[in-house]
Amino acid sequence: MTTKKTHPADVADLALIPACKKFTATILKNNKPQTSEFDTLAGARLEAAKLNATANNSRKALVHAITAEGRAILVPALYGRTPADAGSEAAKADDKARDAKAAKAAKPAKVARPAKAKSARKAKAKPAAKKAAKREGSKVEIVIAMLTGKKAVTRKDIAEATEWPSINIKAICARKGMKLKKAADGTLSASAPK
Repeated sequence: MTTKKTHPADVADLALIPACKKFTATILKNNKPQTSEFDTLAGARLEAAKLNATANNSRKALVHAITAEGRAILVPALYGRTPADAGSEAAKADDKARDAKAAKAAKPAKVARPAKAKSARKAKAKPAAKKAAKREGSKVEIVIAMLTGKKAVTRKDIAEATEWPSINIKAICARKGMKLKKAADGTLSASAPK
């Protein structure tokens, strides 16, 4: 196994970590960062392990050391670890996550099904997809109802009714087999869907 050579800038950053007085553990949940601040690296690593255990989006928590100037330095998972640290809770959690990832990668590949079975499955899926598209009160159904109604509507009316500001009315009509008509005054109407 070859070892990866550390970049000189990373070596300089790693040298700054012992002087840091503040550490953070951050994870992305629901596309928003969740950050906790600690005075010690061990505390931040323990919190990162807890965040990893609660995350269900396969993201890992990152530990950063914050310099006196406010610059964040990513702390590698194995930074400062010794054989004595192997029993700590944070090290156990990191090892468990690493083992789970390796086990997932080592799983055998799925056996391919015959082509007939796939096409039969797809044939069954199409009616279900059509039922999902026709559910009551969906935004597409609202657009279709407004376009096929007796009253002519504007693009602004549809956007307000659906609370969907970037709507592609032309694409919806094309997908449903409807003919979109635009009047000289800017109002829209369409034929019934097929």
